Amino acid sequence: MRNKSILKAFGIMLLVTFILTWVVPSSMIESGGVKVGSIAPTGFADIFTSLEIVATYFLKPALLILFVGMFYGVANESGALKAVVNKFVSWFKDKKNLFVVLTVLFYSVITALTGIYLPLFMFVPLSIAILFGLKYNKVQSILATVGASTIGLIAQVFNPFLLQVTNVTKDSFIWIKVGLLVVLVLLTIFYIIKVSVKKDKAESSDDKLMFVPQTRDLKTKSNVKGLALSIILLLLFVIFILGLTPWKDPLATEFTKAYDAINGVKIANFAIFKSILGTFEVFGKWTINSVIVTIAFATIVLSISNRVSFKEMIEESYNGIKKVAGLALLAALISLIVIFTLNSGFIGTIVKFIAKGGNIALVTIASFVGTPFMVDFNYAVQYVLSVLFYTVNNESLLGLYGFVVQLTYGFAMLVLPSSILLMVGLGYVEESYSKWLKYIWKFLLAVFVAILIAISIATLL
Repeated sequence: MRNKSILKAFGIMLLVTFILTWVVPSSMIESGGVKVGSIAPTGFADIFTSLEIVATYFLKPALLILFVGMFYGVANESGALKAVVNKFVSWFKDKKNLFVVLTVLFYSVITALTGIYLPLFMFVPLSIAILFGLKYNKVQSILATVGASTIGLIAQVFNPFLLQVTNVTKDSFIWIKVGLLVVLVLLTIFYIIKVSVKKDKAESSDDKLMFVPQTRDLKTKSNVKGLALSIILLLLFVIFILGLTPWKDPLATEFTKAYDAINGVKIANFAIFKSILGTFEVFGKWTINSVIVTIAFATIVLSISNRVSFKEMIEESYNGIKKVAGLALLAALISLIVIFTLNSGFIGTIVKFIAKGGNIALVTIASFVGTPFMVDFNYAVQYVLSVLFYTVNNESLLGLYGFVVQLTYGFAMLVLPSSILLMVGLGYVEESYSKWLKYIWKFLLAVFVAILIAISIATLL
């Protein structure tokens, strides 16, 4: 990976995390509250132990990125990627702003309604290639895709895990989230279209993409129109929605029944689907495991439908994996931030110190400080929210605190190096982290104000 800027940004945040383990005392969550103990620094041997933890528990995002690279390696070799990109560019060349609107809506609304976030990277290379074809630059393209998905994360309308942890049966803040989503989506579209960006003379578009859409070698005598790739991506989208959305009854029960029925199909005593396909997760309960398997299967189907030979499929899958290998490694290493943080326990001490006054302003500040170190939203809910609850010790405010954690975590993922999707997106287009900050800072201020207004309204309910 040539992008040294994002590596430096990640390195700085990891170093800050490492130093904090040496200067801030640890804390433990107990039934009586948050107990501050002694300093638990990260030692030399602990670094290697943490790498072992990464390899054991935090490789799924990296694997997802590798399989996306494999898919686009084959899509590019077949000529299908160029065919699809050219078709979209021809459709929207005179209405490029409309494509921005549709792109922002796609990524933001899907994440907000379903909670699907990192797996949406599957569609990012195609979206960015089209945006480049429509003459949008790198930072605009990242905001329209990765940024829009993170906007959906900030205003996620339904989060069953958060409701479960906060023990809330009905989300009393749902309409605030919907209103915030509308405001942030409109703000994102306006910022991309209306805010001018100074173009770097040294910057060309295509040579900064990992998968530059290319025409298939004429010796194959294959007229690729991109239809197969379009259908496969559409089916992947539908399957991701069905699999990754946490459905409630009666749909959840129906999906389980359908799953059992399919696995029960037998020829003689041979369970044909269960034996050939293996064990898939039920729709509504998918993890990245099922996503990866589905992408692998889609790669094979794409190869067959575009007459890519087995040898070409293997070669281009390997080439695609090589292109994104650095991004995958970075995605895995970012997890060191949360590992160092939780092993030390320093963030609980900081959150407790800030939030102990109990008012919502201090709780919000504490959440802004604590959530960036969590990397994954589930850790932010399990740890930061727990510290807030046991510090203030007011069960009636747990739902409000969960709302605050959701908003502050999403904001952090929009700007800080602990955001896997942001760092991978910047790495994909070879954009520097400093240029992203320079472009996004006014937008961040507007988002920050919108978040504070939303929290203020929620406090008054």
